[in-house]
Amino acid sequence: MFNLSNQEKITIILLLIVIIIGGGIVLSKSINNQDNFTINRTSDISEDKPAMQIEIPPVIIHITGAVKNPGVYQLKSTDRIVDAVKIAGGETEEANLDLINLAALLKDGQKIIVPYKIYTENGEEISNNINNNTEVMYSSSSSISGKININTANANILQTLPGIGPVLSERILEYRNQNGLFGIIDDIKDVSGIAEKKFEGIKDLICVQ
Repeated sequence: MFNLSNQEKITIILLLIVIIIGGGIVLSKSINNQDNFTINRTSDISEDKPAMQIEIPPVIIHITGAVKNPGVYQLKSTDRIVDAVKIAGGETEEANLDLINLAALLKDGQKIIVPYKIYTENGEEISNNINNNTEVMYSSSSSISGKININTANANILQTLPGIGPVLSERILEYRNQNGLFGIIDDIKDVSGIAEKKFEGIKDLICVQ
């Protein structure tokens, strides 16, 4: 159709190359601008909506016994009994912290009784290491009236109660570790397996202090 010289053909090819290169540059800039807009927009959205913070629900506990400021306190559900003792002013000189599990997590509505040290009639403190002497175990786990103290008795002593075997005695110890000491003897009914009938058979033989 057209009779073009070689020079004209070369010129047309060069023009096409320039057009293609120029179009590529324009397209590249357009894409970069869109990317920058997207990044900036995402950044703006992130600033407008900061990351949500997870709130730890509070718990209300009642701590009493051998602490300096007994009362009702609000703590976090991730706190432990040791934190409750601290917020209550710390333990008194007569506190026996070896009888409670300070590492146990707090529960809403929980009552924590920090036990006092136990003394003999001669005024000597009774050691907690009483596993090898049944007679000493019995006296340290009992009140003056001869009742078994369910807050201090070990598994062997608990098993002397009617209807309390190895399984139930271990449940009582586990309950003490997880929930703290019993406030009243009726609280032992909260232990799985100790219903009203079994409680009636042991209530006159136990105490909590």
